[in-house]
Amino acid sequence: MRRSLVAATVASVLLLASACGGSADGSSGSAGGDTLTLAAVTPPSSFAVGEMAQSGPEDHYYQAVYDTLFELDEDGQPAANLVTDWSYDATGTRLSLTLRDDVTFSDGTAFDAAAAKANLEAAKTKTGEAGTALAAIAGVEVVDPTHADVVLSRPDPALEQSLARSSGYMASPAALSSGDLATNPVGSGPYVLDADASTAGSSYVFTRNEDYWNAEDFPYDSLEIRFLDDTTAILNGLRSGEINGVSGGTSDVTTGAKNAGLTVTQYTNGGIEGVYLWDRGGALAPALGDVRVRQAINYAMDRETIVKTVKGGLGEPTVQVFGPNSAAYDESLEDSYPYDVDKAKELMAEAGYADGFAMTIADFSPVYPDEQAAMTEAFASIGIDVTYAPITGDQVVGSIIGGQWPANFFNLTAGSPFEMIGLTLTLQSPFNPFKSADPEVDRLVQQAQTTTGDEQTAALQELNRYLVDQAWFAPWDAAEGTYITTKDVAVTAVPGVSVPPLTDLEPAGS
Repeated sequence: MRRSLVAATVASVLLLASACGGSADGSSGSAGGDTLTLAAVTPPSSFAVGEMAQSGPEDHYYQAVYDTLFELDEDGQPAANLVTDWSYDATGTRLSLTLRDDVTFSDGTAFDAAAAKANLEAAKTKTGEAGTALAAIAGVEVVDPTHADVVLSRPDPALEQSLARSSGYMASPAALSSGDLATNPVGSGPYVLDADASTAGSSYVFTRNEDYWNAEDFPYDSLEIRFLDDTTAILNGLRSGEINGVSGGTSDVTTGAKNAGLTVTQYTNGGIEGVYLWDRGGALAPALGDVRVRQAINYAMDRETIVKTVKGGLGEPTVQVFGPNSAAYDESLEDSYPYDVDKAKELMAEAGYADGFAMTIADFSPVYPDEQAAMTEAFASIGIDVTYAPITGDQVVGSIIGGQWPANFFNLTAGSPFEMIGLTLTLQSPFNPFKSADPEVDRLVQQAQTTTGDEQTAALQELNRYLVDQAWFAPWDAAEGTYITTKDVAVTAVPGVSVPPLTDLEPAGS
């Protein structure tokens, strides 16, 4: 990695550290007693069930107003929530659920098996991450008000994880057909959106749901979430105490927070970040349709230096989209693409691109300046000329899913290999925007989904090897996340999720 990247990173860190200002002792402001104020780098894309991201910086907006069928425990595994007990049949295609009988939506409607059926069947028709994660659901059968059977067209080992994330959000059945659920959520969650006090696209204010069944897990009487995609504004807000918590999405934010004396909680967030090569068929960038070009891009990535200088050490270099704690992970694959620009140039020449090529991708520099600089430098080293198109935070996910870009720096979070498969590898996957298909990928995915134990692990690892060999992606690292809070807010992180759940934010010392 050349000096230019290191110098840019250091300069950015110094600038952000000085922007924190304030006293030398790093003392932080008050959490406001009964109010918790958080920041998010994106606004909510939609409050409609089935249209949200599975896990990401938007989580807190949705967790405020919706309950999920399952929740994730301290180890990131599915646990009881609206569902109190569950079991599969011998075929793995019928999931029997027992539901709470004391939950009411904010419009007064009772939560029951019919409500669960209406939500799951409505969500699976949507094209967002949450909806597509339910693709295996053939239907839901109501047994009685507190029992329902989820019938699957095929086994889905990721289903319980998905139902603990946004695929499991429950809205009032009446609101599902209201036409305004995208902006007017009606859930059974701990808070209710105060539309009059909120400004769409800027600030979202939530007041306590007085009839909430699990109020003790949410100690704050009100919640405000501000959309802020400017690093300096985020740090200044934290430093002054106007903001009490935010995900440390970049090393700049994390370093600035540490310099300001804020509390930085580090955890394994399940994210795989790097360059996602969406256009493997070459629709927008014909060169990406050649496996040798994709392999060249992988050889051009100096992962060790990127993790050290760009990510501040928060991550483990990897060439795999399945994390180190995954059954699909194969340590021997890490030798597949050592940093080798000469090898990369040879592959580019073999593919007919000795002089490189040009492509246009989204400009993520307002939020990820150093990550984008690293990607640009790697591309330039093998002759790839990138033009960056301006984009706003609320357009990012939709533009990727809509197939506007051949590649992006991105971070996808998955709690299991099957979640990553659902996100990226099938024709229904939201992050397979060009609908890339490969008979070998399809065969191995099916084998992994329909087997168990050692046979399943073998299928997952064979799938992983194939993806690495074909360079479907150009990962950098299995990410570690940070969550930054003022001194009066305590946080407990859950492995495998982008941001700590709202249930795990509370006044310090409580």
